[in-house]
Amino acid sequence: MDDLFGYKELITGGDMTDIFNSWRKRIEGDGPIEKHILLLKLKDILENSPDFGVRSNFDSSSPQRQWLSQVKALLSRLGFENKMKFESSFNSLPHSWKYAIIRIQGQVLDAIEEIKLDLELDDRSEIGSAYAPGDVYRFYADLKEIINSAKSQIMIVDPYFDGVAFKDYLSTINCDINIQILANRYSKDINSYVSKHQDQYSTDIYIRKSKELHDRIIFIDDDIAWIIGGSIKDAGKKATYLIPLQPSLSVKKKEIYAEIWQRAQPVEADA
Repeated sequence: MDDLFGYKELITGGDMTDIFNSWRKRIEGDGPIEKHILLLKLKDILENSPDFGVRSNFDSSSPQRQWLSQVKALLSRLGFENKMKFESSFNSLPHSWKYAIIRIQGQVLDAIEEIKLDLELDDRSEIGSAYAPGDVYRFYADLKEIINSAKSQIMIVDPYFDGVAFKDYLSTINCDINIQILANRYSKDINSYVSKHQDQYSTDIYIRKSKELHDRIIFIDDDIAWIIGGSIKDAGKKATYLIPLQPSLSVKKKEIYAEIWQRAQPVEADA
């Protein structure tokens, strides 16, 4: 049976704040930022659907099986009804392969339209958001939501990221998340905050300094990336934007910055 209300998390001693936030999100549903990500992932998975043929290889490592698993995970995020529709179609695959695949692809299309309508009703139909000078809180709330959505890792690329930005956006992040900060000018300032945070919480936060940086971008987990129109520290002072990348492009972009990270200079505790 699914752990709908997080009881397993409670039994295993999870952080109470994280558990409360998890319960609240289940009740309230996804916000506009997460809906944008779900929309992009659903579009990307539909565009990159493998060839299922008359009857495809159904081994657990096959592209077809992996595609179906990804679809299930995404549709399940949209609620119990979508999950059950998928499972009904999935269970009919052995008996009616082609028809079941068509039904599943149709369910993805329906989910895309459902999210688009929700965003339109919230007046957030445009993918990404633009912020005028003075939109301090709206930018803060949206970027905080993006950062808090991370499950395992965050990489921030911003040549002008500073210690105050770290305090505002990263100081309350789940301590189990690996954080990489690729900065330049204010790396020493960031390190003074990070060192204290590591001493108190034993967090996995790493800073490196590089002059190769041009983008301002945040990578969340494996395949989510948001481009930022200017430095995070200047948000609210200058016009800026947040635009999510397609998952396939996010992966390629992350590979580029993983190479830059390897070449970058580590910022030590005594920097």
